[in-house]
Amino acid sequence: MAVDDKTWTDTVTWLLVFFGWVAVHRATLIRDRRKEKREVSMKICTDIAELQSAAIDFHTSSHFNARKSTDLAQQVERIILRLQKPPLSELNIPRARMVTLRRRITKHNIDLTDFKSQPADSEIIFGIRNAATDLTILIEDTRECVWK
Repeated sequence: MAVDDKTWTDTVTWLLVFFGWVAVHRATLIRDRRKEKREVSMKICTDIAELQSAAIDFHTSSHFNARKSTDLAQQVERIILRLQKPPLSELNIPRARMVTLRRRITKHNIDLTDFKSQPADSEIIFGIRNAATDLTILIEDTRECVWK
C-alpha cells in the first residue's frame, strides 16, 4: 500500500505543478499581449502628434512643397490603415473620427492651386489641432477601457 500511496501523491503533485505552470504561463501571455497592444496604441498617438506637427509645418510654410503635400496625405492614410487593423481595430475607433482627421489635414490648402500660407491661429490650423487631439484622447481613453 505504501508504494501505491506514493505513486498517487506523486501523480497529484505533478498534476498540480503542470496545471499551475499552465495557469501562470497563460496569465503571462495575456499580460504580455496587453502590454504590446498598449505600446502600439502609444506609438499611434505619437505618430498622430508627429502628423499634426508635419501638417502645421506644411500649412504655415511660406511656399508650397509638392513632396511634403504628398507625404502628408500618405502619412494620414497610413495612420488610418493602422487604426483599422489589429490590434488597434479592437478599439473600435469610429471611422468618422479618422475621416475628420484626414479632412482637416488634406481637404483645404493642400493643392498648389489653392495653397496659401496659414497663420498659426487660422481655422485650418485650429481644425488640425482639434482633430488630432480628439483622436488621441479617444484612443487613450478607449485603450484604458478595452485593454485593462
